[in-house]
Amino acid sequence: MRWHAVYRRFVLGRHYRFAREALVPHFFDALTAYALELSRLGIPKAGEAVAALRELRTLPLPSFTGEVEDVFFSIYAQLSEHWGEEVAGAIRRGLSRNDLDLTVFRAYLRDRVVALLGDFLRLREMVLQVAQSHAGVPLVLRTHHQPAQPSTLDHYLLGIAALLERDFRRLRRALDTLDRSPLGASALAGNPYPVDRARLAALLGFAGPVENTLDAVASGDYALELAAALGGMGASLSRFLTDLLFWAERGAFVVGEGLSQGSSFMPQKRNPVVLEHARIYAGHLLGGVGTLAFLNHNTPFTDLNDHSTGVLEPLAGLLESAEAVLELTRVALQESQFEPSLLLEELSPEVLASEAVDLLVRKGVPLAEAYRRVQGALPGVRPELLGVEREELIAWMCLEGFFARREVLGGVGPQARRGALAQAKKRLREDRKLLSALRARVRLARRGLAQGFEHLQAQESQEAAEEEGEEEGQKHRE
Repeated sequence: MRWHAVYRRFVLGRHYRFAREALVPHFFDALTAYALELSRLGIPKAGEAVAALRELRTLPLPSFTGEVEDVFFSIYAQLSEHWGEEVAGAIRRGLSRNDLDLTVFRAYLRDRVVALLGDFLRLREMVLQVAQSHAGVPLVLRTHHQPAQPSTLDHYLLGIAALLERDFRRLRRALDTLDRSPLGASALAGNPYPVDRARLAALLGFAGPVENTLDAVASGDYALELAAALGGMGASLSRFLTDLLFWAERGAFVVGEGLSQGSSFMPQKRNPVVLEHARIYAGHLLGGVGTLAFLNHNTPFTDLNDHSTGVLEPLAGLLESAEAVLELTRVALQESQFEPSLLLEELSPEVLASEAVDLLVRKGVPLAEAYRRVQGALPGVRPELLGVEREELIAWMCLEGFFARREVLGGVGPQARRGALAQAKKRLREDRKLLSALRARVRLARRGLAQGFEHLQAQESQEAAEEEGEEEGQKHRE
């Protein structure tokens, strides 16, 4: 068959190159697992197909020439040429490219997401390290782009850490949906051979199979959910980066020399470009949600390409952008420094005006009256207009007192901050254990695939020896 040059350029060649670069190991894993299962069922030549696949995966896959339409048929053609059509045909018993491709896509994305979760943990750890090393450093936070209330840098960063924890959980939940195997579902209605789909899933390191066979090959929500989780992460990091850029603008956050660039015209400038580039990647993540939604929108539930081959390259790009924004943000924190005096540059009596209101209320002044008195005493919160002693007002409105009065769960009080940091570290350790277990499951599955082949080889050798022994015995009897 000869395909039109335009179709080859924009569809077949493009998809083949991507699969050749990124998916080939997953194709061999899936085909090997399926061949092992068929061998267990006694399908002729399936055991030989396992051995052939093991040998073939050590060889480079041919580049796209247009003779075959995709990577699967390239593998199939080589099996047919070197091991015979019966061996090649054994792996196609009940197998469709529908369940094979979707299994490969999910395995590839699963491995990428697992790696990304590791990057995410490293960023969270860095945020907590910076929070701990800057414990109690005061700063002025803003609302509506105006100085609002004092806090501490570690309290701010613990808030960022809490937001990133939720983004991490959302990505982890997206992985839970993704981490299911379609293999054995065949085209749509199910496999005509009694394959154990749960066993196939375990062989490939998945948490389990997608139960309904149509759902296994027709649904694309796993990709949409992943894009949505990445989009949420992008929004969170973009807000954090915007704050860092605001502080960098005032010199309160000095970006490391290896992460900044000078001006081509103004010699005095050192631009904090790492933060801008990180925010660009965060923007990519936000845009990806719409792309994936459109690929699922108005697609019949029995059609495949829009939400299978169509989503893979966009998702791969999103995962690359996600890695970039996580890593760039992490090194920006690691290689830069905060300037405490400039973080507190906007501190003024007005920033603590709410404390003067609270002092009056505690003295028995009605809240509305206290609010009016403080407004009338501005600027500077003049004590003579409040009816309190200057020394008492100064003592009440000092930063130490402001922080000490906020020993509530999640507050800026010293003990509250220490407790929050300890809890954040504990949750980080728990998430690290979960990720280690995930990695171990996939790693053990891959080892199991190899051991399954070795077990099959040993079984075949034993059967061959027994047959040879029977033949020798028959000759001896004759």
